[in-house]
Amino acid sequence: MKSVIYLILFLNILGLQTITAQEKLQYNLKKDDVFRIEQNAVQNIVQKMDSIEHQMTNTIGGIFLMKVVNIIDGKYVFEVNFEKFKFKTESDIYGILSDVDTDVPPADEEDIMAKVFQGLIGPKFRMVMLKTGQIESLTGTENLIENMIKQVEMGDEATNSLIKETFEKEFNNQDMLESLQQFTFIYPEVKVKVNQTWTNNYTGPVNAENTWKLVSYSKDDAIVLSANSTVVMETKDDSVIMKLTGNQQTEATSSASSGFIKTMEVNQETEGATIVPEIDNNEIPTSLTSKITYKLL
Repeated sequence: MKSVIYLILFLNILGLQTITAQEKLQYNLKKDDVFRIEQNAVQNIVQKMDSIEHQMTNTIGGIFLMKVVNIIDGKYVFEVNFEKFKFKTESDIYGILSDVDTDVPPADEEDIMAKVFQGLIGPKFRMVMLKTGQIESLTGTENLIENMIKQVEMGDEATNSLIKETFEKEFNNQDMLESLQQFTFIYPEVKVKVNQTWTNNYTGPVNAENTWKLVSYSKDDAIVLSANSTVVMETKDDSVIMKLTGNQQTEATSSASSGFIKTMEVNQETEGATIVPEIDNNEIPTSLTSKITYKLL
């Protein structure tokens, strides 16, 4: 009788331990591991100017390759390069403003933008990532910029310098780091159990305070995560400043063995204003909704 009671108690305790087991969520990668990721994004922007509503849609897609070339002190050194990139901007007032696909050679020799983005394909840059997915450093985007400039290099040095300065604003090391970190930095520094939450944040043109949750965990299958975020976005160029705030929801599934994502979907809703300094800092009410997906190929 006692042995039966002990067995029941043992099974109950074992079950309780299983339910409350804490897991160490992290990347477990090997040298020469290679990951091909497809990213797609759709941004819908609405600006209200007096009684006129202006709608724009940005559609962005690409495939990039990430290879582990070294592991130093538990940190992963990746070599990264773009294999494909496409970008389209449409306006309900002005029609198609830009349409670039690096899989399609420029039909017009005067299509500077198409030539520029051809330069994104191939050149490699490096990043160092912690086991949490936080990117410690990123270097080498000057390789991208130099190759982009080669596609449209002009005769005079002043024009080339201006082109380089424009590209450096969009494809510098820090901005690229912040962009990639949005899908890599998903794990906590401590062990967690199912339904437990933790926080982290991203900084840059988009600042996000994220509360992550371990939805489910299977050692033989996948890790399922979700996140709710508060977002502050501020972008600036020579003629326009955009300031928006809002919320973001993320759903991600990653490999339990490697820790690398299998799929991720990010939905964002923000609103605020577009400010035009040249027109007396006129503020135009603006809203932005976006959906970004990542898929391991």
